[in-house]
Amino acid sequence: MNGFYCSLLSLDLRKINQDFLRVTDAPYDIMFEGHLYRAFGTLLAIDKITTENTITSKELEIVLSGISLDFQETVNNEIFRRSPIVIHKAHVPEGTNEVEQAVIYYRGYTSTPSTDVNYSDGYLALKVSCKSLFDLDRKPSLCRSNNATHQAYHAGDKFFEYANQDQREDVMWQK
Repeated sequence: MNGFYCSLLSLDLRKINQDFLRVTDAPYDIMFEGHLYRAFGTLLAIDKITTENTITSKELEIVLSGISLDFQETVNNEIFRRSPIVIHKAHVPEGTNEVEQAVIYYRGYTSTPSTDVNYSDGYLALKVSCKSLFDLDRKPSLCRSNNATHQAYHAGDKFFEYANQDQREDVMWQK
């Protein structure tokens, strides 16, 4: 396959009456599913995905560099907090700016961003941490689940009744 691979980052900012922020680390603007992803080139840095990022909810860090200082106030207003984010890995064929194929690389929600300000150049670097959708770090519910409590939440559902027929008594389950 001639062409190149790139990352496509989509950040949902509709909750602040904006559209999606769509950027790519490609050398030029890319079209994917009818949407334009603006080229950020090497100014966009995305951590590598590991099982810690997806299963244990270790935060994934994304850095956007070369942003105007005027954007600092927008960051301070917490517009990025808990915004849905999707990162695709995509292949772009040679001689075009259309994505040929793409797969989801990461999906999650953003945390509060931090900024590194370079006053001499007049730019800032925006560091956004992201948590996985799975969020498996949460403590499990200590709700007791047996046939009686299951019937209280889901009247008519016989799951626990059949699950513990062999025992001839109500078995205590934990979620």
